[in-house]
Amino acid sequence: MSITTRRLMKLGVMTAAAGAIAIGLFATVPAMGQAARAAATASMAPTRPITRGQQIVMATHSFNVFISTDPNRAAPTRTQAVTPGGAAAPAAAATTAAAPAATGVPLLTQLTNERGITGQKFLAVQMIGGSTPMQHWNEGNGDDSKNRAKAALSANGDKVDVFTMSPNAIMPEPGIDNFGNYIIAHNKNARIMVQNSWGSYDGHGTTPAVGGTGGGSFTNADRDKATIGDVAGWIASLAAPGGYLERLRTQLDGINKRAGHQIAYVVPSGQAVYTLRALVIQGKVPGLTKQSDMHLDPIGHPKPPVAHLVAYVWFAAMYRQSPVGLKVLVDKNDPTSAAREKMLQQIAWDAVLNEPMSGVRGTPVTVGA
Repeated sequence: MSITTRRLMKLGVMTAAAGAIAIGLFATVPAMGQAARAAATASMAPTRPITRGQQIVMATHSFNVFISTDPNRAAPTRTQAVTPGGAAAPAAAATTAAAPAATGVPLLTQLTNERGITGQKFLAVQMIGGSTPMQHWNEGNGDDSKNRAKAALSANGDKVDVFTMSPNAIMPEPGIDNFGNYIIAHNKNARIMVQNSWGSYDGHGTTPAVGGTGGGSFTNADRDKATIGDVAGWIASLAAPGGYLERLRTQLDGINKRAGHQIAYVVPSGQAVYTLRALVIQGKVPGLTKQSDMHLDPIGHPKPPVAHLVAYVWFAAMYRQSPVGLKVLVDKNDPTSAAREKMLQQIAWDAVLNEPMSGVRGTPVTVGA
């Protein structure tokens, strides 16, 4: 049983049966007692925070794009590309058209601004709904000038600090290696940060990008039927030996070996979302009573609680510092918001610390304290 599984049980969010089948969010984190874990953490030097705003290129889908764009706009459709900080634009025009005026500040930028981190810039955001990295690699049909991600990587060279990907259900995925080799050849200073996302349709279907046809009759309201056992099953499948996380880490480790040092990292958004969902089922999250309160639609696009949580995960992983204490996303008109945002921050920090390939070490927190 992993550290995270025991923490969920301590918080009262896992039944005995669920605990028996859940092997934890982080398969490669060794089990240890609380005293041993505290001692190990104390002996591990915290990662030095990154305090300079990062220059970012994204090849992404709709379970991730919202950290970089106007949080007030609707979720993008499958055929849209987006301009960082602005509205969605048709894919064909997005490469060459002038950027529309931003109508809101991106979530991640709101967090960096509050923390006093200046200079963050999204150099390019290539958005394909429900996509795989290979779809992003092939965007432009061989004309890299029409591939927003490749064009930005080529044009900005070593100025690129971070390149992000968000794989779908296929793992390992050839586009990850293709972009990894491209970064090694052209952008020697860039970190590759790869999001592990939560499952679409709560596992009742898959996206067309990976051969699926959607979620059938599954509705957002059906999420309210999810049990602790269901969440534990998702966790177990994700973290099982030979499972998705192990395959992802193995593929990224191959990139690191080719680079000669670590440049590829896991961003554990899915782990954080599943932890949040378990806590909501048990009534532990201020202001959230239903699973459907966290998603917009059957596929699982985020409502603000999940969007904020994922933004905190990215802040913690990208800047290697805890998001706990940030206030900018608190809704002053909602009396439950401040406590909820604090818990989301704690979940995010806990997920990043417990992901062995996040590259982040620091002081753990107690979720809900």
